[in-house]
Amino acid sequence: MNSRSLIQASRASIICSIILISLVNSSRCLLIHRKPYVHRRQTAFSHILRRHASESDGTHEDNNEGLSEPLEDSRRSFVKNGFITLTTAAFTGGSLFVSEAGARGLVRFPCKDQPLLNTYHFMRAGSSLLEVEDVWSTNPLFLTNREAALSEKGEDEVRRACNLLKNMGVTPTIVRYSLAASSIDTANIVGEEFNIGRDRLVPEFNYMDPRAIGGWDFSPKNATEEAVWAMDFDEAGPSGRGGRPPPNEDGTPSETLADQVVRLTNLMSVLETLYSGDEIILVFPDGTGPALLSCLIGGIPLYRVHELNFQSGEIRQNVDYNNVNAIATDLPSPYYSEILQRGRQELMQLRENPDEERNVKDLKFEEERAVAEAQRKERQELEEREARQNEFERRQKLEEERRIKEEQRKERQIQAQEREIERKRMRENEDNSTSDISGGAVGGGILLLAVSSVLANSKQSAVIDTDDNRDENGTLSNATIPETNSAPETNSADIDEVEVSLSDVAKADTDSVELDQPITMEQNETAKVFELASATNIDDEQINLEDSYDDWRDAWLGTINEIMNDDPDISSKLE
Repeated sequence: MNSRSLIQASRASIICSIILISLVNSSRCLLIHRKPYVHRRQTAFSHILRRHASESDGTHEDNNEGLSEPLEDSRRSFVKNGFITLTTAAFTGGSLFVSEAGARGLVRFPCKDQPLLNTYHFMRAGSSLLEVEDVWSTNPLFLTNREAALSEKGEDEVRRACNLLKNMGVTPTIVRYSLAASSIDTANIVGEEFNIGRDRLVPEFNYMDPRAIGGWDFSPKNATEEAVWAMDFDEAGPSGRGGRPPPNEDGTPSETLADQVVRLTNLMSVLETLYSGDEIILVFPDGTGPALLSCLIGGIPLYRVHELNFQSGEIRQNVDYNNVNAIATDLPSPYYSEILQRGRQELMQLRENPDEERNVKDLKFEEERAVAEAQRKERQELEEREARQNEFERRQKLEEERRIKEEQRKERQIQAQEREIERKRMRENEDNSTSDISGGAVGGGILLLAVSSVLANSKQSAVIDTDDNRDENGTLSNATIPETNSAPETNSADIDEVEVSLSDVAKADTDSVELDQPITMEQNETAKVFELASATNIDDEQINLEDSYDDWRDAWLGTINEIMNDDPDISSKLE
């Protein structure tokens, strides 16, 4: 039995079933009472069919009249009209009640026999900041981060593409863009260049997301992208169901080309349903998305998708079945073959070392952490060196202070010893001078006693002489009286001076006696303090004392000489 006979049999069975159901309903209507509301409930469908038939004949029936018909008429018309409608539908192949809709619905690829209603221009966003840093980011959660925004290089690429479209006379009416940060910036520049209103800049939330690469996310873009291209070419197949990247633990999906095909199919279906006759620019965040959609439209096997890969800021206008097949070549270019060869080697390394850290973000974090750790250690070593240097300088300073104090102490000891020697020498000199003075005083006293005895004898002899020289009248002769008025006065003054000198000598003897007494410990310490405080005053007093001794000695010797010069007899007697 062929397929045509099966279709006819199925149509016949459907017709029989519908007729049987209609007869059952009609028999049920005979058992229902003739109440108005019951009649309305059972004849509603019949009334709709009758109204449809009247409209086709050009006549209109009143709803109230239709509902007030007798039950028998409505049953007969229902069976009649239903039988005619079902029979016509079964044998003509049309639908029962609804005509064919004009909506496109789900777009079917390739778009060869059924062309697209809109004109599409595919564009890749300009280079992002991460791409400039050779970082491949595909996690949908991080697409809107400003670290993936459009770079200055990307802005220049987008403006060049807009100028190319202007030169070709393209005037887009709709800009549909991904929510990736680079795509948003690119769409804003396109709207500015072509004076497109904000209501015509339409964001697409997830259908235009790039293919997620799982565990290879945030890896070095150039090397990893070549490995993915080689994997897709060797493993994806015509439908793109093979070649899945390794999973990731941070929530990044691990998708094949077929997973991205589902999103792109929904995208084109929505656009073909919403718009008609518009020129639409689709702004993708990556180069694989527009290339994959081009393969779907042109019927190119999906494992060749990367042959049509878009460069940053590249735009291709009027993408349809014919243009896509005109771009695709029969054999891959030598440049693409070299990329695949390098990609196979990189893919082998990736699969042989799955635990190797390739996340640029993590590697950068580790590098920054290592640099921070090195800086911390360097600061710590510097602080330790500074602490050691400060400690060394502090110890040096303390040692220098101790050395200076020790030198000062030794210098004070030497000065104290010198002062002690000087004091002993002064004491010895004082002792010698005191003994000299005492001896001179004793000698002087003896001499004075001798002089006084001589003077006494001379006086007695003078008195005797005067007694002998008295004249007869009992008076002395003027010639024989010696002139001794001035001499006795001089002698008395000298004697007074001698007595004063003797008192000074006695005082000096007393002082010398006091100096000769033993010095106690307290007196010694007091003397040291006074010597340290007023060494200069002590030296001056010593000099004054020696000068006073010299003056007294000179005065005393002068007095003796004067006495001896005034009375030569004294000196002769002393001899």
